[in-house]
Amino acid sequence: MMAAAVMLAMAPASGADASKFTLPPYTTVKLDNGMTLLLLERHQLPLISFNWLLKSGGSICDSPGSEGVAFVTTQLLRQGTKTRTAEQIAEQLDFVGGSVSADASYDYASGSGEFMSKDAALGIEMLADLLRNPVFPKEEMTKLIKQQVDGIAEAKEVPNEVLGRYYRGLLFGPHPYGRPVGGTEKTLAGITQEQVVKFHGAQYVPEQLVLAVVGDFKTADLQEKLTAAFGSWKRGNAALPTITKPEDPAGRRVLLVEKPDATQTFFRLGSVCLPRTSPDWVPLQVVNTLFGGRFTSMINTVLRIDSGLTYGARSGFAPSPVAGEFYIGSFTKNETTGQALDMTLEVLQRLHEKGITAEQLQSSKNYIKGQFGPTVETNDQLAGLITDLAFYGLGPEYVNNYFDLVDGVTLEDAKRLIEKHYPLKNLAVVLIGQGSVIQPVGAKIGGSIQKKVITDPGF
Repeated sequence: MMAAAVMLAMAPASGADASKFTLPPYTTVKLDNGMTLLLLERHQLPLISFNWLLKSGGSICDSPGSEGVAFVTTQLLRQGTKTRTAEQIAEQLDFVGGSVSADASYDYASGSGEFMSKDAALGIEMLADLLRNPVFPKEEMTKLIKQQVDGIAEAKEVPNEVLGRYYRGLLFGPHPYGRPVGGTEKTLAGITQEQVVKFHGAQYVPEQLVLAVVGDFKTADLQEKLTAAFGSWKRGNAALPTITKPEDPAGRRVLLVEKPDATQTFFRLGSVCLPRTSPDWVPLQVVNTLFGGRFTSMINTVLRIDSGLTYGARSGFAPSPVAGEFYIGSFTKNETTGQALDMTLEVLQRLHEKGITAEQLQSSKNYIKGQFGPTVETNDQLAGLITDLAFYGLGPEYVNNYFDLVDGVTLEDAKRLIEKHYPLKNLAVVLIGQGSVIQPVGAKIGGSIQKKVITDPGF
């Protein structure tokens, strides 16, 4: 997503504390074909930003063994349509200084675009063309797939680039969340033009599409233009798989990925986490800021600031409508691998034993509220935000009440959240490094152990 230089999007509520933000009002429109429009006027700068999200376009819709089809589809959207070649698309964008992009994640495909407001008509027409009429040229697809396969090989030379993919594969196993969004060397090589065309035809349907537009426009005028561009798009019957909650690890699961020339060990550990819509989500961010979400967090203080074993250590909870991943990750030189992992588990144990103090809790609340403003400043950020709200069914009140949710977290809440969401025994653990270094560490962790070589296909 691109960020336009637009100043603060959230304004203080009338008569309220200046530190509280209120989401500007926006219009929700449902077209006859089921497509959802979210229109938010902002006239500070002559810019207009688009953000779209297709619920039926994510990698969960890939067939097992065909991982990467959803991703390849998004990457080819701007490589030619029924009315424009890839070169013409690029030239038109360059001429007006506009931009468009698209990508796939597990749960959806998404994209963004930005144009000067005077070029809004072109932006709308081009966006509709790219989404509705791509032709997926075979030559461009072949080139893209080769680049992706080569890119995987290059990424495996930098373990941090692929650590998350190995971790999700171990944590989620055969569950759709365990399959790499971008595919593997083998699955990518097997993707055909016919598959991509079929996927687009079946999955890119208006009733699964949310389009947010933020910027310098008049709502009635823009709604008319969008209806003209998208209103004739006929409903489809996209296949949306039922995604069940992945199972937590039973005990400890360890994956050792050997990279013979490694001078450092990269590791990640954790478990399945709560859904994004859980009432625990915001309070948990308050706790996690202290544990592993900022530079002065517990994990980073022990592993970097105090001991110098790494340049960075952090923890996080990945958002998902069903269940994402909780992770703790870092890296260290070969000779301190065991020490760094031991210290990581000790910090996790100490979190359970000692919890957090009232002073720490207030510090986290202040930090979160201080960091919030820069995340909602631009047209593009706002478009992405209201699209996410629509996807998760949260509504604008989620933003308007956000600071209250943060401030409402108590020490008792923190204790409950730590016990519930920071597992000590049921953990998936991945280490990437020299075999002779990581094998004794893996054996010490205990539990079931799997082994791979990083040059082997897949994750």
